[in-house]
Order: sequence, then structure tokens, then C-alpha cells
Amino acid sequence: MTLNKQYSIATRQQRSTRIDSDLSPEFFQGLVYHGTAQSALETLFRQYSQTGQSAYTLTGPYGSGKSTIALLLTGLLHENPKLRNAALEVVNQESKDLLDQSVDYSKGWLQIRSVGGINSPVNTFWSATLNALLEHPATKQLHDKYNSVEIKSESHLIEIWESLFAEMNTLVDGVLLLADEMGKNLEFINKNRGELHLFQELAEVLGRIDTRVIFVGLLHQAFSEYAKDRGTKLQEEWSKIQGRYNDILYNVSTDEAVALIGKSITHTKSIDNSDDSVVLQVLNALGEDKSERKKQLKQRLQQCVPLHPLTALLLGPISKRRFSQNERSTFSFLNSHEQNSFQMFLKENANRDARYTLEHLWDYLEVNLEHTILGSPDGHGWAAATESIRQATKKQVPEKAVEILKSIALITLFGKPANLSATEEILLAASAISDREELNEYLQNLKSASCIIYRKHLSSWVVFEGSDIDIPSLIEDKIEQQGKSNEAINHIVFSKQIIAKGYYHKVGTLRWAEQSISYHFDDELAKRLIGQRKGEFANMVLLLNQTDDEKLREVSKQHPTLILASAKSSDEITALAKELYALELIKSDKKVGATLQHDNVAQKEYNGRLLSAEIALDNAINEAFDNADWYCFGQRSEHKTLSAIVSETAGRVFNATPVIMNELVNRNKLSGTAVSALKKLLEAMLDEEDEENLGITGHPPEMSMYISCLKKTAIHTFEAENERHWHYDANIDPKLKTLFDAASNYLVENAGRNVRLSEIVSLWSNAPYGITQGVTPIFLLAFLKSLGNDVAFYEKDLGGEYAFIAGPDVDYVHKLIKSPQELAVKYIVLDEAEREWLQFLASFTATETNRDVTNNILSVATPLVTTMHNLPNWVKNAHNFDADITTNKKLISVRDLFLQANDPHALLIVDLPKYLDPKSELTFNQKIDVLESYFKVLRSKHELMLKAIKKKVKTLFPENGDGLKSMCQLVEQKAGDLRLKAFARELGKSEDGLLEWLESMIQIVIGRGKQSWNEGLLLSASTKISEFAQDFLSVVKSSDTPQEKQVLEVRTKLVSLVLEDNDGQLNSYKKEVRITDQENTENQIKNVERTLKELEMDEFERIHVLQTLLKQALEAQG
Repeated sequence: MTLNKQYSIATRQQRSTRIDSDLSPEFFQGLVYHGTAQSALETLFRQYSQTGQSAYTLTGPYGSGKSTIALLLTGLLHENPKLRNAALEVVNQESKDLLDQSVDYSKGWLQIRSVGGINSPVNTFWSATLNALLEHPATKQLHDKYNSVEIKSESHLIEIWESLFAEMNTLVDGVLLLADEMGKNLEFINKNRGELHLFQELAEVLGRIDTRVIFVGLLHQAFSEYAKDRGTKLQEEWSKIQGRYNDILYNVSTDEAVALIGKSITHTKSIDNSDDSVVLQVLNALGEDKSERKKQLKQRLQQCVPLHPLTALLLGPISKRRFSQNERSTFSFLNSHEQNSFQMFLKENANRDARYTLEHLWDYLEVNLEHTILGSPDGHGWAAATESIRQATKKQVPEKAVEILKSIALITLFGKPANLSATEEILLAASAISDREELNEYLQNLKSASCIIYRKHLSSWVVFEGSDIDIPSLIEDKIEQQGKSNEAINHIVFSKQIIAKGYYHKVGTLRWAEQSISYHFDDELAKRLIGQRKGEFANMVLLLNQTDDEKLREVSKQHPTLILASAKSSDEITALAKELYALELIKSDKKVGATLQHDNVAQKEYNGRLLSAEIALDNAINEAFDNADWYCFGQRSEHKTLSAIVSETAGRVFNATPVIMNELVNRNKLSGTAVSALKKLLEAMLDEEDEENLGITGHPPEMSMYISCLKKTAIHTFEAENERHWHYDANIDPKLKTLFDAASNYLVENAGRNVRLSEIVSLWSNAPYGITQGVTPIFLLAFLKSLGNDVAFYEKDLGGEYAFIAGPDVDYVHKLIKSPQELAVKYIVLDEAEREWLQFLASFTATETNRDVTNNILSVATPLVTTMHNLPNWVKNAHNFDADITTNKKLISVRDLFLQANDPHALLIVDLPKYLDPKSELTFNQKIDVLESYFKVLRSKHELMLKAIKKKVKTLFPENGDGLKSMCQLVEQKAGDLRLKAFARELGKSEDGLLEWLESMIQIVIGRGKQSWNEGLLLSASTKISEFAQDFLSVVKSSDTPQEKQVLEVRTKLVSLVLEDNDGQLNSYKKEVRITDQENTENQIKNVERTLKELEMDEFERIHVLQTLLKQALEAQG
């Protein structure tokens, strides 16, 4: 069975006592009425009876039992007999007698029990007063009378109290007014830059009224300590006010602390710790001569089992150290479940003889409180002790020796108030070592490792102080060097964000303000704060230099995104900043810094102090931010929390932000999943506008984006309304209408100019819209689609220029997400004449493309540009269209204008009229006629070229039907040239009626694909076809198979010409030619002869002419 099943902490010690709620007869059972408690109560009784003093303060450390004694006093004066009797059972007879002699009692005293907190002391005191009136039977009617009274000020409370106490003079014996956590009342007053008028006037009133009143305020430090950040003068004033109160010190002794701990630990009946050997060993080691004290301490230490007696003796002194004063240290320790805590020890041990030793206590403090200890006055000693333990471990001294060292360290640090020193007898008891020689061996190991030294005058061991650096003195020196400089303020590094939570839950957009501190405000600060923003929309600036309200109003009105306040605790922040800066100066000091770097003890102490200073400054700044009066938009904010103030500011700065409740997309940085979903949504917007939910099915992320951004806002409907799926009208979300209006106005103002989409993104991202980067692409695409054909689209090309595109595609919408600066639109506005010209162009386009065309620039330009781009490549590069040079140039210019167009507005409205009518002499109809003629020539150019070549082919191959096909098949079979085979194959298709065979034939004879054709190549195509025809006919004629000759009755003959060149060489020109109709040929011969005779040439001249013409003809043939 583990020890936690046998031992437990008494219920009453598991939390701090509350005087306003813990009063009951059961509370007093088991209460320890030790000497300090008796002394405090009896001092109060005597002073009250002998001097008539009514105002007291009870001052003592946290967790020392002040609230418990206050409740004991409450019970002693209570009107309820059960409570009074239970309280009387606690005190001894001596105190009872003094109580009877000093304080009158018959009807019971009215009990006003107030507990300080975050609220005004006026409110807490008055609330406690009303509760007290209701609790006492004799004052319930007064409660009904005063319940509706509203206390307006401190002086008003004193005035009402004076009146009330006078009325109840005969109803009760007196008034007991208790102020627990009075320090919190003083802190509230200090933070709000108040004065102690309440407690000053209270002390005065208590001295002059007839009703018996005892006021007791419970404190853990003097009045002046609560005002230490407001200068020595105010501290002196507060000290004077405390002088009106008799202060009773409440400092529990070590033995009393042991008694309290013993009463807190309960155990099962089966356990008997009387005559515990460890307790006896410790008592003997203490060498206590006073038998009475020894007897009493023995009993108390036995009640503390399973705490080791030395641990129990040290817990009291430890609880009074500064690092323990932020919690009820002793009882928090007993109840703690932290690492190495007493509760964890109970859970992990089943051995009834096991004890929570000093080693355990050291480990607990090291793990859970070291950072706090290092920042306290005990920091230097602690750092030295931890360094000794580190050195011992490093030098591999025995583990038991390290345990002993931890005991020596704790006794060295905290043993003096308990009269403990690390003698051999104490260490034997602490370590459970029975052999003194064994202990001495461990001690010598530690001494040899320079971890401990022996103090002869104390006959005890102490931790070796391995450092010569006095960190506290160095800090004081560096603070003094700073003087009244603001350098420390300028070095404050404080960066914290305040989220506009209320605004976020209402609008769906996350916004925050950045907190910062400055000594004073100027224009340079405003410029720097606004210019250096990284996502925050506003700055909360706390000014340490006292700035009047009017100045704060003026500046916050001038800069709507600056929220300003003047710190109420600037002195405290300045002091802490100077301490932190002093630590930084110490480290940067060449001499000290170098020494510090090699001094492990000082370095540990320094790091602890640095951490504590940083935490203290951070806490002070946070507190100053919370308590300041903030100004925004030229007014003092009525909101109490920083988040509410920032939310109010966000709502006013971004008053046109649409509500988009979607965390996935309504943000500036999207996750990978969100980006993927956003792309899918944009693609659906592009292609599926006529589908319900844009064709999205199920519940993917893009569906939630669609519903939040497009469906709920009524921007999109899959059923067309007025032939539109995308809407920009009064039916959409009003704030989105405002957003779209802003973008539309911007486009109109910049009509005729390429507006980068990044400009609209910037417009929307700034106040008053504040659209996030996540939803911007969605709204931007929806906005552009709602404009229909009123805008032209552009995309940056490889040359960095914006080129016109017919409309958004997938690549375009993806760029909306990451690179809107590469996209642009142009809003088009036309005057009356331009609209009329566009109407003529629309009619022409409709006729030209045989489709409906609206009177819209993009609708007109797109099909015309498409028509031009669809022309064959060679036509788009040709230069010979018309015999008239001027007309030919104009036609080429118009063609190139359409081919190079990247701006539909410039194409149709600006440039085209100039190209058609340079002198502006033609009417719109005449310009259209010219354009129509150009398009006709361009469109027919290819067709005319094909017709001319087809005519040539038919001249060369007049055969048709099966005869032609038989010839082609023969050539395919017999020809050795692959290109001739292909030529024959395409020629065989010429009877099919389509022209594809002809284009293929052209590609074969010129050796280029269709995309590579040009005018020069096509001019040579006719000659090339003649050459292929000669080869074709040669193959046909050379076929000597009778069957083939019977099938192929091709009438040709060979024509040959042999000429002698100038150098005497003979050249032969020959070709296979068709045998033409004899009758027709003879007529042509006669015509030639007649012509030659008319020329009157001699015989040789005629021969020369005829042989030259025959040569040219034969060369042309092949």
C-alpha cells in the first residue's frame, strides 16, 4: 500500500481561508492556537481596551494564517452561540479572560467581512456591509433600508458608514470590520493613481463615533510598499496614513510552522509515529537543552511524518523568503502534485519508513522554483549551491555524497532562522548514515572537489562560494549610471498582438493590433509604426511620459489606426526597464562580461536575475496595458478589455468588410488544402457557371467556399437571371455591392488604360474593405464575370508587355491567386460616334462570321481577330494581293493590324478607321465596304492559288476516271522515286471532288509542310508539278507489257532538240509531250507562220527564233 493511502492533507489546508465564506463551527475544529496567534489577538484586545484604538493592521507573510486568525476573531465576537462556542474552544483560558475584560459582549457584533480583489474597494466594502446587515438578526431592517443606496465615492461610503453605525448603536455590541487581502485594495488604488482618502477618513471616523468599531486590515507588507513605483514622496504620505493604524506583526516561528504542518498531515489510525527514531536523532543533533521545548517539538515533528524532521523545520523559513511570497507556500507545497513534490512522493512510495528528505526538497525547488529563486536575494547562494552540485557530479563523486551536498546547500541557504547548521550530527540524521567515518569520507570527497568548506567557529559545513562577482551591486551601479536617461525605455523589447475577437466572431475576418511602448508620441513614431506593419491593422501604443487627455484625443483622431494611452504605472515600468537594461549593460561590459562568461555561479545567478527581470517587466507592461484609459477615433474607449477596444477599432476602420464566415479561405495565408480547393473553385467558376453549385458535389472544401462567398451573398445563380449567372446589382450582399462599386468606379476612372488586377487587390485589401488574400481571387473573378463584355482581358507576355486575350482561362484564374500583377483589364467607354462605328462593325462581323454579334467591342473584335488568325500561314505572310500598289499596301496593313492586335479597343476604335481611311474622307458604310473587300481578298487568296494549280494539273493530265487512276496505280508500282510515288497517289485522288489531294501534292513537290509555305515556294509549285508530270509520263511510256499498253493508251511523243553552244559542246533538250488534236494544231502553226512572215525575217533569223522558243518551252516543261 502506497503512502498516499495512509497519509493525506487536512481539508482545511487544501486551500486558502476566505473570511467571507469559510465561517462555520466545523472550521474551528483542529485549529492550532499557537503563540503567534495568541500574541496577535491579545495585543489587539489590550490596545482596544486600554487605548480605545479602533483601527489595526495585521502584517505577515503569505500563508502564515492571518485569515484564519481573523475568522477566529469573528467567531469570538459572533452573535451565533454555536460559532462563538466553537471559537472559544480554540483559545486558551488566558485569552478568554482577556477577551471578557477587554471587549463587551451580549448581543454579538456585526461582522463586515470584505475580501480585496480586482474591483474598487468602495464596492467590495459596501457589498460586504449589506451582507453583514442581512446576516445579523438585529440589523435585517437596516438592510432593507440601505439596500437601494448607491455608493458614489469613497467619502460617500464613509458618510453612509458613519450614519449606519450610529443607527445600529443599540442593536449590536459593535461592528467588526475586516479587510482581508487589503493589499489588493491598495494595489487597485495605486494602479488607478488614486490616494488613500478612504483609509485616512476611515481611521478618523472610527476615532469620533460612539458605536464600538474594530477595523482589522490584513497585509503582507507596509502601505508604502504598494506605492513604491510612484516615488518616495507618495510613499511617505502612505506611511503617515498607516501610522493612524496600530500595526500588529504576525510572524509565525519555526516551531509554530512545524505545528501547523503537523496539524495539516493526517494519517490512518493504524499508524503510530510516537518515538520515531529519525525525530529522536534530529532532536539529539539539535542539542536542545530546554526540555519543555524539546518535548513540544518532538510531538510536533512526529505529527509531520512522513516529512523528514529537517524538511519540516526548513519549510517555515523557506515559506518566508521572497520567492515564496507569490503563493501560500507551505500549504501549496503540501498539496502540490508537481514533479518531486510531497504528494508525488506519497504516491510513489509504499515503505512506511520512507521520509521526504532534504534531498527531495532540493529536487522539488530546483525543478519548480529555481527561476524564481535566482531572481530573488537568495539567487547568489542558490547559484553557488547548484554550481557545487554540478561540479560534484562532473568530478564523479559518489551519489550519496551529492545527496549530502544538497542537504548542506539547503541548510546553508535557509537554516539560520531555524537555528540549523550542517554539523556532522545533523548530516548523519539528514542522510540516514549510521557510520560517522562513512559520512566523513563523503565530506572529504566533497571538500576535495571544492564543493564545501568547513567553518570551525560554527562546527559545520557550508557550500563553497565559488564566485567573486557581486551581481546586485553591479546592477545598482549600472542603474545609477543611467540617471534620468530614457535609454532603457528605448531598449524595451515588447511585442504582443491583441486579437479583435468580437469583430472576428461577428465578421469572420481575423484582425489584430500590435502592442508597443514609447516614452512619448511624435509624428516620426506614427510614421514608423504605420510603415513597419506586418499584418496588423492597428497599433496600441502605451506612452510612459504623462500625456494629457486632449493630446491623446487629437492624435487618435488624426491617426484612426493608432490606439493610444498614457501609462498609469510608468515609474514602475521605467524602474524595471532600467534594471533589465542594467543587466544587459553588465553583460556587454568587456571586463565584467568576460569574467561572467567563465564564472558559472555568477552566470547562473545572472541568468536567473535576467529571466526574473524580463518576466517582471513583461508583467508590469501587461498590467499597464490592461489598466490604461485608451483613446481611439478621438474618444476615450468605454470598453474594459483590450480585445474589445481592438474589435471596436476594427469595426470602425473596416466598416465595409463583407461577412464571410469561413476560416478555411477568409485569411491571408492559406494552407495547401485551401489553395487546392480555391483553384478548383475558380476553375468551376470559369467552366460550370450554369451548373448548380458550380457542378461541385458532396462536401469538399471548395463547396464551403462556394456557399460562404458566392451562394449566400447571391453573387452567383446557376439559373440565369436576365441572361446572367453572375450578378452585380441591388440583390447581392450590400457590403459586396459596395466592394464591387469601388472596383467599378476605379475602372471607370481609369477607362482606356490597362488596370493591373493587383491595383484592385490593393484597393480591396485596404480600409474600409480589408478583404483577405484568400477570398480576393473569388470576389475578383466574380466581379469581372459580372461585368460581361464591358472589360477586355490582358496577360503579361514573355516580353513583359500586357497582351490581349479573348478571356480568362485556367492559367489566368490560377494567376489570380499568386500573381495578379501579371493580369490586367481595360474598361471600355465609347462616345456616340464610336458606338455608331461599332454598330457598323458588328453588322459586318455578323455577316462575315455568320453568327449573332452584340454591339460590344470584345464581341466584335474576337471573331474578326479569330478569322484573321485562322488564315493559312502563307496568306498571313504574303505581300502580293492586288496589282494596285496603294491598295496592296493598305490591305497588308489591315491584315497585320488584326494579326498583331492586343487591344480590342485600340484595334477597332482607334487604329482600324485610320488604316481604312487615312484621310478621313469615307463614310462608315464606305469604310465597311473597303474592309469587306480586304477580308474577301484575304479569305479567297488561298482558294485562288489552289484553283490555278488545279488548272495546271488538269492541263498536264487531261485524263479522268478509271484511265487516270490506272496510270497513277502504274506509276506507284513502277516508279523508284518515293516522292513520285506519293505524287501519283495524290493525283489518283483528284477525282474525289475534295482539294486535300492538291494541298498534299503541293507539299510533295515543294518539299515543305503547309505551315512553312510562302509566296515564293508556291510560285515554284507550278514548275515543280510540270517536272513531276514529265517523270510521271516517262514511267507510263516506258511500260512495255502488252497488257499495260492495252490498258494505258497514252498518246505522247518524244521531242528532242540538240544545240551547239559557243564552246562547241552539244546540249540536248528533250521531253515527252502530249499529242494534241491535229486539226487544232495545224491552225495554230499557220498563225505562227503568218506572224513570222509579217516580221519579214530571213531564214536564219526565223530558225534562231524558233529554236530559242522551242528551247524555252522544253526547259519550261522540265
